[in-house]
Amino acid sequence: MTRFPMRRLALGLAFGALAAGAATPLQAQWVTTTEQFYPGGRWNWRFLTVYPDAAKMFNAFDYGHAILYEVLWKHRADKAVPRLESREFDFLTQKLLVNPPRLPLAEEAIMPAYARVAPEAKMMFEWAHILHRQIYDIWSDVRLDEATKDRETQRIIDTYLSRPDLAFSTKPKSMKLMQEMPYSLAFRKGYPRFNGLIWAYHWLQVGLYEPLLVAKTPEERDRMVRATTDRFRAMIDNAPEHMPRVMPMTAAISPTFAARYPTAAIIFDNLHSMHDVISDILANDSVPRDRKRAEIMLAARRYRDDTSYVMPDSAWRTMSIEMGVENQGGPAVGFTAAFPTPTVSRGAVMQHDDLTGKHIGMGWGEMLGGGHEHHQHMPAKPDTMAARRAPAR
Repeated sequence: MTRFPMRRLALGLAFGALAAGAATPLQAQWVTTTEQFYPGGRWNWRFLTVYPDAAKMFNAFDYGHAILYEVLWKHRADKAVPRLESREFDFLTQKLLVNPPRLPLAEEAIMPAYARVAPEAKMMFEWAHILHRQIYDIWSDVRLDEATKDRETQRIIDTYLSRPDLAFSTKPKSMKLMQEMPYSLAFRKGYPRFNGLIWAYHWLQVGLYEPLLVAKTPEERDRMVRATTDRFRAMIDNAPEHMPRVMPMTAAISPTFAARYPTAAIIFDNLHSMHDVISDILANDSVPRDRKRAEIMLAARRYRDDTSYVMPDSAWRTMSIEMGVENQGGPAVGFTAAFPTPTVSRGAVMQHDDLTGKHIGMGWGEMLGGGHEHHQHMPAKPDTMAARRAPAR
């Protein structure tokens, strides 16, 4: 069933332009993309029923992403940094994630200004988040055998891909698209605590698949889901010490899931990568305000197509491992009480060969030792360093 709440946003854009007495390219956009409700299945909402504590976390995550984009769009760095790094970070980690809301949030109410800037990108995220949650639903339903779970998972992946206007590419995207654009790294460098929190969100989003797939009994699955959720809570308790230092990759955090459903794993890595890209565009004051929507739309097209900045699947898997699971927050299952020791500095930019996925150097930050003997500490090429450097603040 399709619904059309985005007509409200489109009309808001038009009337906003009239009210302001100006017809800038940003204000004149007319949105034709529509949202789509959950595809049907008797397993719908099962994850919330069986694992309410974990499921409610994602409602808090929605708030975190929404307030991030709203603050970055509305404020320059001198005001955005203290609000996100202190006020919103403390609210999320000390209150909202401690007692997350049971119902999903209307993100338009949290980010009304940003929702008018890039509603298409917002809908891309929402459509991918539905895929996330439906796979949780399927794999937490004990009424389904594994063959049925595989069949239903593939069905909803196919349904997801039936929306080319919203679906992320099933081809892995190079880290160059996330880390080597003129606006790249502004958010990572300027907002290290909130950036770590976003990566911790993404760790749990992909990490919860692993206990759902590897557990042998319902009782073991319950214990493992609780352990993974508790691990996330411990990750943010002493923030940002144990938060990921590089973007979590599905093949490293949930290798069983990535091997079984590589298409979904690639989609989710592309989704999480584009989250970082939009944060950089909004956070980088060197991108003029009237160019931000255009840059977001360009990035959105690149993440939907199967040709821009593509790397082989084998290279994507190699890169996921070469980044070091210890730098991505650690594995989602089978961990010890102690957090793993990272081998890179916080916010490090690891460079990889796009054909092989092998780690070839550091664009920013440094290696700290402690394993990964195959890593080579090589400086970035001078002509690309300037493009990746965030503006002075």
